[in-house]
Amino acid sequence: MTTSLERASRRGSATDNAYQHIKHLILVNELAPGAELREAALTESTGFGRSPVREALRRLVQEGFVEVRPRQGYRVSFVTIDGVRDLFELRLLLEPAAVELAALRAPYDELTELGTLARTTYSPGQAGGYETFLKAGRDFHVRIAKATGNERLASTLEVLLDEMQRLFFLSLGDPASASDMTREHRALYDALLARDVPRARQVVVDQIEAGRDRVLDRLAAAGRPEAPRPSGSGD
Repeated sequence: MTTSLERASRRGSATDNAYQHIKHLILVNELAPGAELREAALTESTGFGRSPVREALRRLVQEGFVEVRPRQGYRVSFVTIDGVRDLFELRLLLEPAAVELAALRAPYDELTELGTLARTTYSPGQAGGYETFLKAGRDFHVRIAKATGNERLASTLEVLLDEMQRLFFLSLGDPASASDMTREHRALYDALLARDVPRARQVVVDQIEAGRDRVLDRLAAAGRPEAPRPSGSGD
């Protein structure tokens, strides 16, 4: 006999799977900014039930990836200059603190395991390489946050880093800067291994500020306060 606890567990797993699936589509720009999201259509296209899709959308609203449109359903949130500034400002407040904590108290074996991610490289034109590179960069920073042992800090930064990844998939990143990013990751990795707190903090601050400037420059060069807005979308 299936217990109520087992049914609840299955519902939770289905919701988590629906959430991860829809979020991935948003992060890699398969669901572009401004795209309409309807429960029935997502249920049919993803194969998840209506309830898991509904709960997944609610979670994505809470995280800022999706907006509620009264009496019209949901849509993927736009990326704006002000929003980008807010994201980087918050990251500058949180991630240097996470790096300091990791340098001070993360187990050495957890730090050494970051080496492969820190050394991931990308060459322009490499098929599928940029996506792999971005994911490795995101995972590198998430693993550092988790190594602090502070679950609230790590979960908050994980959402922020997902939003950063979305910016790069929206072509607001600069693939040509990948070599600079790899050098930054290696420098941060070396500082963490050495337990050099001031150096680790400065490296991550410099990296965040450089990333912010690259994204804002590309938004400004495109001449748009929002990026990118699909043709035919409206309020």
